[in-house]
This record gives sequence, C-alpha cells and structure tokens, in this order.
Amino acid sequence: MSYQLTGAQERRRNNETKANEFYTRVRQQEQELRELQEKLGNTERQYAELQSQKSDMDARMRALNATIEGTNRSLTDLKSQIMGKKQAIERDQAEMDKFQNEVVRLDREIGELMRNRQPK
Repeated sequence: MSYQLTGAQERRRNNETKANEFYTRVRQQEQELRELQEKLGNTERQYAELQSQKSDMDARMRALNATIEGTNRSLTDLKSQIMGKKQAIERDQAEMDKFQNEVVRLDREIGELMRNRQPK
C-alpha cells in the first residue's frame, strides 16, 4: 500500500505542478489579452481620429480645388479682357494717328493759306 500511496502522491504533485504551470500560463495569456485589447482600443481611437482628420483634409482639398478652379476662370477672363483692351487701344491708337495726321495736314494747309492771304 505504501508503494501505491507514494505513487499517488507523486502523481498528485506532478498534476499539481502541471496545473500551476497552466494556471500561470493562463494568467499570463489573460494579461497579454488585456494588453492586446487595450492596444486594439487605442489603435481604433487613433484610426477614428485619422479618419476624422482625413475627412477634414478632404473637405479642405475640395474647397481648395474649387478656389483654384475659380481663380483659373478669373485668370482666363482677365487675360481675355486684357487682350480685348490691347486690341481696343491698338484700334484707337490707329484712329488717333489718323486724326493726328489729318490735324498736321490741316495745320500745314492753314499755314499755307495764311501765307497766301498775307499781302506781298
């Protein structure tokens, strides 16, 4: 009997040692699980913050693109207006030159008529 008792006690100690090892392993895994869950929570919060920032940046980008498009339209319109003004100035310059030349011609003609009118 003593042999059986010793064997049973030895098996009990072995089983208790193994149970304690598994208990320690389970507690360690539970701690690791809690840490991973905490990391997951932090990562999910960070992800949500980044998504929010992305949405804000996307909205700003759309607004910026709209502003750029508006500015491009303004540039095109202003360039067109400038071209139109330059053409109008060239036309008016040509008309001015024509009238200026006529004034010079008439001045000469008047000068000639005045000289011819004076008694000799």
